[in-house]
Amino acid sequence: MPSLLNYAILTDPTTLSASQPGAPSVGTVYVIVSNTHQSQVRWDFIDVEIPVGNGPDDLTGDPTAISASIEKDYTVNREPEPAFDWDKTLGRFRAHDPSGGRLTLPDAESLVLKLENIPVSDLAGLVRLKIHERSGGGDDNLPVRRATFTTTLGLVKQAPRTPRNFRPERSSLVDVDAGQNVVLAWEGPDNLDYWIRDPRGNEVLVQSAAQGPQVTQRSYSWSPPAAPRRGTTYTLVAGTTTAAQQHQGYFLTTTVHALVPEYDSGTRTPWVEQAPSRSRVAFSATGVEVHDGTGAPGSVLADKVDADRVNARTVHGRDAGDGWIDFPQGGVHVHKEGKQDRGTVWADRADVNGVKTAWVQGPDDSDGWIEFPPNGLNVFHGQGRAWGTVWADRADLNGVTTHWAEGPDGKKSRIAFTETGVKITDPEKKRGTVVAGETNVRSVVTPWVSGPQAGAGWISFPNEGVDVHRDGEVSFGRIRYASYKESQTVNDRPVHRRLPPYEWPPPKSGE
Repeated sequence: MPSLLNYAILTDPTTLSASQPGAPSVGTVYVIVSNTHQSQVRWDFIDVEIPVGNGPDDLTGDPTAISASIEKDYTVNREPEPAFDWDKTLGRFRAHDPSGGRLTLPDAESLVLKLENIPVSDLAGLVRLKIHERSGGGDDNLPVRRATFTTTLGLVKQAPRTPRNFRPERSSLVDVDAGQNVVLAWEGPDNLDYWIRDPRGNEVLVQSAAQGPQVTQRSYSWSPPAAPRRGTTYTLVAGTTTAAQQHQGYFLTTTVHALVPEYDSGTRTPWVEQAPSRSRVAFSATGVEVHDGTGAPGSVLADKVDADRVNARTVHGRDAGDGWIDFPQGGVHVHKEGKQDRGTVWADRADVNGVKTAWVQGPDDSDGWIEFPPNGLNVFHGQGRAWGTVWADRADLNGVTTHWAEGPDGKKSRIAFTETGVKITDPEKKRGTVVAGETNVRSVVTPWVSGPQAGAGWISFPNEGVDVHRDGEVSFGRIRYASYKESQTVNDRPVHRRLPPYEWPPPKSGE
């Protein structure tokens, strides 16, 4: 005899998916209980028995995880609200009167027994649920009997027939510089062929379908031959292959990124910004602009800059205390120690049209130096203001003012300029000699005068007059003199003829 109440079953989702490794399936079962009689039905309990286990025909392996509840949209006077919960003694879910009485389901009314949060077991198959009912009444007004009415309902657990969960296995961010490569993973039935399609449309068959009627869910993975060097989207294509063509039924995509992206053909962008400081490189119509986090001009750090031209207000060393250069309209200013103080220019050679400077010194602190007072040059030596020496192959001057003039090394004869005239000394500081082809002077003050050759006669000038000596000795010599007389006039000028010489004292006989 059939049960007095009518039963129907619904599931959410419509077809329950069997759980897969790493992807548990959770569903809901609704049992709709309706009174199709024109009279009320009195019932003691309604049990829902579900198969428990991990087989194809089991609904779940853990019934205690299921949330059971009852819902009705009618009211019976002076009857309590029914309860629906797990009875661990019976191993069933039971709807009943909490006080142990009998409940009424009016004619044409219904109630719903809900089993929610069901952890669906792993294997696909048909699951049978049995409904046990103890009731009476109905159109035939049957008495409530001890034996129960039993109704069997069915639902399907279905294994996924499409691929799912296409993803990077570990991370979607790949550090190519560290030698990492991406691993793409997915799950799906083994009766499909699987291809991976790259952004250029190239496809690689990575798994062929298994043969046979049994379909098994499997996990798959694949890595490209080379790691992607920028953001790359891969497409998983699943389908079947026949001798005539390839049938593609399912498409899943996933995207991976390189930690430091690299592009083959360049990047078009108005700016690139650093995080978190927000410093920015912007690309304007005329070139590149560098800004700091506030939008002000920023800094460029480089080992070398090769440019046709650099426009800058200042150029500074790396450290705050380094020297720096600024560029006023008049030229270049060199400063030191990060201040406005004038700095030093070091160069192997300077080729300029003019130099304005207070002084010039050799490379070492002890070297000579030259200063430039308003009236000329001062040459010093060492670190003090002692007069230094000017060395030159030739000096062409309009005038020389000096205490003395001396010959070069090995010939230290000297001319000194005293208050009364010129003093000539030899290297031993004795009186020296003046040698000249012609001397034109107004007067000569000297103690003696000698001929140019050795043994020549000489004249001394004692207080009494003049003494004439010979052979370089003190003995007296002769005085020879000549006279001239006018002989004729040529070109209005008189021409004189030299007469024979006279000697004093007269030569002796035989001389």
